[in-house]
Amino acid sequence: MCNRSMKFLINRDKKEVFKIGFISNQSQFKSMNSIVLEYNEKTYTKSTAIIKSLILLGGGYKAASILLVIPKFIRNGIYTVIAKNRYKWFGKLDTCPTLPRDWVKRLVKTEET
Repeated sequence: MCNRSMKFLINRDKKEVFKIGFISNQSQFKSMNSIVLEYNEKTYTKSTAIIKSLILLGGGYKAASILLVIPKFIRNGIYTVIAKNRYKWFGKLDTCPTLPRDWVKRLVKTEET
């Protein structure tokens, strides 16, 4: 599901707002079990990261902003249920897929901390 989400965003990101990053030291994120969006020096997680990502895509995706009226604890509760069942519902890849060549320019290098 994570790979599909990444593909969804990158393929629709005409303004090239999104970059692809790989965190070499993931210990700070292991307990989070969440998608992470960093934008304008702010970090968003879980349902807010998804909604903000859709808004950043622009166009009709901006309509996702209406979801922000739902209380965060409800949105994140739904997010958690989906996250816990993602492999059962969407399957799991045995290996990480290779990135398409046109995505290489959008890679973000991270340093190990």
